[in-house]
Amino acid sequence: MKRFDDGSLQRSLQRVRALEERLSRSALDELSREVLLRLATRRHDTAAMSEEVAERIDALCHALIAESQESVVRLVLDIQAGEESLDALYMRYLAPAAERLGLMWERDELTFLQVALGVGRIYDLVRLLRDRLPPPRVTRDSVVLFATVPGEHHGIGIEMAAELLRQRGWDIKLLIGGSHDEVMAEIARSSCLILGLSSSGRASGDALARLLGDVRLAHPNIHVIVSGRIVLEDPDLLDRIGPDSTVATIEEAITTFENLAGPSS
Repeated sequence: MKRFDDGSLQRSLQRVRALEERLSRSALDELSREVLLRLATRRHDTAAMSEEVAERIDALCHALIAESQESVVRLVLDIQAGEESLDALYMRYLAPAAERLGLMWERDELTFLQVALGVGRIYDLVRLLRDRLPPPRVTRDSVVLFATVPGEHHGIGIEMAAELLRQRGWDIKLLIGGSHDEVMAEIARSSCLILGLSSSGRASGDALARLLGDVRLAHPNIHVIVSGRIVLEDPDLLDRIGPDSTVATIEEAITTFENLAGPSS
């Protein structure tokens, strides 16, 4: 796994506040709850936790909600310096920290803004961890799921793209009009390696951000492609939520898939 560097962490954490300014209060609330719940369910058993790990988790919780981002940067760099694996960073530290923030929120020990800041930093750290994984090995036999962003019920563009890619040998599953939970369930059921999400524009930005955040936490190996009018209407939002690829046309989609698979055998 590649190592963090101070510059990349600083740049990544600076995006958190920018994303908070773009999403509605309800979207931030839903995203926060999703992140905390998803990570907490993946934590290691804390019964056998060493005193050193417990102290680091406590320090991480405080750092995640601190006004200054310097402490969380230093702490993550320090943890990684101990040769911790990706699983250890992800489940031994971030998951218990997420669970603790959730409990503090329920007990009204933290304000919503503190939780939103902490969740935003957790999400960006997970994104950095995920970016350091080797890319999944994609072939034309890999399962691909195309779905509309929750709240949208028409997907002519992705239906056309799905058919053209099927003609080129890809295994494409299609989900139009699915809810957030239905899309997440289909991702798990299909074991897809590529997820194509279609968004008709800015109006679905909140739902897209929430779904992409949940996918990153539950299925970090999936390559996410975003298409639709949002690619041209709101590239700034896409830069902040970080899909792996964006495509504005069917031709671009086909090229992206061909590049992912590499030369035909």
